[in-house]
Amino acid sequence: MPLSVRPKIYSLPSYSLTGDLLGFLRCGLQYRYTRIGKLPASRPVQQWFGEFIHGVLEEAYRRYRESVTQGAPSLPPWPATELDDIRQLIKDRLAARGLRAWAPDLEQLGDERALTAAQELGPHLFPLIHRAEVRVTGARLLPPIASHLQFREADRYEMVGVVDVVTHVQLADPALAANPIVRSVSGALGGNVPSEFELIIDYKGMRRPPVAKTVAKNNLWTQYEWQLQTYAGLRQKQADALDVVAGVLLYVNELHPTRSDLRMLKDEILAGTTDVLPAKGSPDDVAIRAWRSSQPLPQLSFRYRLARALRIVPVSQTTVQQAEIAFDDVVKDIETCRGREEYGSTLLTAWDRNPTQESTCVVCDSRTFCPDYQANYAARHGELTPRLPARKV
Repeated sequence: MPLSVRPKIYSLPSYSLTGDLLGFLRCGLQYRYTRIGKLPASRPVQQWFGEFIHGVLEEAYRRYRESVTQGAPSLPPWPATELDDIRQLIKDRLAARGLRAWAPDLEQLGDERALTAAQELGPHLFPLIHRAEVRVTGARLLPPIASHLQFREADRYEMVGVVDVVTHVQLADPALAANPIVRSVSGALGGNVPSEFELIIDYKGMRRPPVAKTVAKNNLWTQYEWQLQTYAGLRQKQADALDVVAGVLLYVNELHPTRSDLRMLKDEILAGTTDVLPAKGSPDDVAIRAWRSSQPLPQLSFRYRLARALRIVPVSQTTVQQAEIAFDDVVKDIETCRGREEYGSTLLTAWDRNPTQESTCVVCDSRTFCPDYQANYAARHGELTPRLPARKV
């Protein structure tokens, strides 16, 4: 009797906007080891810091919503003991997952930035929040790769992500008339916004990067804009969504800059590579230009620090489509790298590397054998790999 042949397993590839697409753009080789190979990083500095800030803001918002439900709304600033309790709660949660600050100075900086974000930003951000940690998902055609690298049967891929904050904004609400976040968005969009709309807000545990001169997939300025646009496109397909008029990147580090942050800001102001300058002759402008590294940090105004922290990205159907196409190209690159490895290439030759971000390279566990790190940064950090002398013939 004839027997049927079991068809090949059909799996829909799933790509996370942050873990996969942005992770691969940061460095393909690092992505291969940590994401696909699931090798935990020995120094997950950025992961701890990012998740700690996210956790503190989420828990602070939860407590604010609880106070609203109980009929006694309580916005920050709160007593120091309340913030101490929140920060310790988040540290305990992260420690249970094996994530710790690894250095006392990093933990202290995380504490200070979380405190500033909750106490100074919270009063303006929390009343706007409609939902936090919103999961978005969608399916797109899987871009074709070279036939000799095909390694699976699939014609689509799943794109998934988690939006930190979705806000509902009603311009007619008198309580929002003086809200600096709403005013910044309205000003950036030229006041051309509907009476009721949504904002996509994504926290970034980093300083505001310098403006990119060109649209290129290897710079953070472009990558995070694509992320916001794609989030907006996925969010607008959900049943309870309003018009998403803009995405907002919230650079938390700008609210509490360090000495190195201020040094880079001063350099960018002098070089004209930053898009948020203090008003000429203002106290912030005078303080930054006169500051020297040996001096105490100047106290910049909250207005200027908030302007530095908020990057507002207008959203339209065209910009969303452009971002989705850009991420399709990233998926194609990942699939191509996986195909190379599947058909026998070594990891170093199969996977694209990106040494343009020194901060990424210096904490990478692959740096001891990565040729790009050895060529670009090893000597500066005293980590050149010893080599045997050539034998004379």
